[in-house]
Amino acid sequence: MAKKVAVIGAGPGGLYAAKEAAGLGLNVTLFDKGKIGENIVCAEGFFDLLKILPPPVAGICFPVEEIVFSVIDTFLIDCSQLHIWMIDRSKWQKALKAEAAALGCKIEEQLSIGPKEFRQLEKEFDWIIDATGVQCLSSSIYHLPPVRTAPTIQYTLEGDFTSFIGKIKAVADPRYCGYAWIFPQNAYVANVGLGWFGKREKGLQLRNELHSFLQREGLAHYDVVKRVGGPIPVARRQKIVFNKTLLIGDAAGLSSPLHGGGIDTACISGILAARAIAQQQPQHYAAAVEKIIGAKLNLEEKILKVWEYADFAAFNKLCALSFGQKETTFLQKMLLSLTQEAAILQYVQSGKLRADWQRGLVLDDLPFIAKKIMQKLMKTAP
Repeated sequence: MAKKVAVIGAGPGGLYAAKEAAGLGLNVTLFDKGKIGENIVCAEGFFDLLKILPPPVAGICFPVEEIVFSVIDTFLIDCSQLHIWMIDRSKWQKALKAEAAALGCKIEEQLSIGPKEFRQLEKEFDWIIDATGVQCLSSSIYHLPPVRTAPTIQYTLEGDFTSFIGKIKAVADPRYCGYAWIFPQNAYVANVGLGWFGKREKGLQLRNELHSFLQREGLAHYDVVKRVGGPIPVARRQKIVFNKTLLIGDAAGLSSPLHGGGIDTACISGILAARAIAQQQPQHYAAAVEKIIGAKLNLEEKILKVWEYADFAAFNKLCALSFGQKETTFLQKMLLSLTQEAAILQYVQSGKLRADWQRGLVLDDLPFIAKKIMQKLMKTAP
């Protein structure tokens, strides 16, 4: 008889876990407190820098060809070799729901699961996958310590964003470790927000900083059609398997500590959780996550610390080394070899970083220096 699996939470990670588990022959029920594809809280940028996931099955607004990143100087980061899309998450998640249902997954929407219901699921199901986000259900069930989070705020604006099609924009500020963003969905709608990922000056308020950013960018007169916000995990949980429960995505603290994106890591961890259960080796799930995602998150945490503790001019120099010129002089190559973060950022931008399900992070395409740095990061404990 097929193992019974309950997936709680139908965001990207929960949907990928449910779809993968059902496709592997498991008896899967997916629970969500709302309607799948509604109440999206996300900038809706899909970064798959490891090139391990297929393109979204629906809802692609456009592939991102360029990131405009402003520090002191403004850098145009070529993304043509990277897998980054702007997506309509509502359309995408509804398509994933249909795929999961077609594979035999039972879907229960508008059903809130609390501690009492969770204990009942423990009796009825062989395994539970917790995909309930940063303030996850498991945290109250198992009395888990909180993880470090970044506060964010975002408005969805209607106005003229025609100049942003094919691009996204991020702007750093000397008063805090974090950035403001403009992520367009089409020529007339964009998600515009701000988040703090590290230390900041006292007395700052997110809403005030966002309004100041809108003024500087000439967006203050645009219509606000949606306001959202909330915490994003920027540190991993030390443990992600408890009894018969596996934590994925934000529940496991798997979002990027550098930019806050977590769609890719949620999907990857959902797939890995489903496969571990199907192989009757759930105890190997954490190691599989570390093998594929760990070094990427270690790298991003390392760069975040440089950003957080360097002065703004030094961070601008790091970005100049990483993104400033297409052609690298001999002197710049020497500087890159001495600046590990810049070396890796340049090689990530080139599209040479990738992973596969069997080998984990693949380093074959990296130059010697970058390869040695990544090998070191792969040995770094979370």
